[in-house]
Amino acid sequence: MAKKTWEEKFAHPSTAEVKVNENGFADIKPGQTMLITTPQQIADFVSAMPKGTSASIKELRAGLAAKAGAEMSCPVVTGIHLRTVAEVTNAKLEAGVDPQEVIPIWRAIEPGAPITKKLEAGPKRFMALRAAEGLPA
Repeated sequence: MAKKTWEEKFAHPSTAEVKVNENGFADIKPGQTMLITTPQQIADFVSAMPKGTSASIKELRAGLAAKAGAEMSCPVVTGIHLRTVAEVTNAKLEAGVDPQEVIPIWRAIEPGAPITKKLEAGPKRFMALRAAEGLPA
C-alpha cells in the first residue's frame, strides 16, 4: 500500500474524542480529560486566530481542549496533526496559492519549536510569514 500524502492524511475522516486520562501522560495529570484532536480542528482553530497573533503549542493545546470541553489536548496527537496541517499549507504555498488563501499555520509554529525540524520544506517560509505579520521569527 502506498504511503498517504499529507492531503490524504488531512482529509481522512476522523472524529475528535475526549477521554479521561487514567494514568497521566506528559503534562496531563491522572484523571484529567484529554482531547484527541483532528487535523480539521487544528485548521479551524488556527484559521480563527486574528492576523498578527500567535499561539505556542501549549496554548494551542489548551485552546483546542477548552473549545471541546476538555482540560488539555493530547500533545502527541496534536503535534502530529499540526504537522499535517503545516505540510498541506506548505504544499499549497509551493503551488502558488496566495498566503491569504491558506490556513495560517505559521501562527502556531514558533521559531525553534520541535516541529520546525520535521517540516519537509523546513521552517524558512513559515518564519518569513510570521515576520510579515509582525510575529517573532
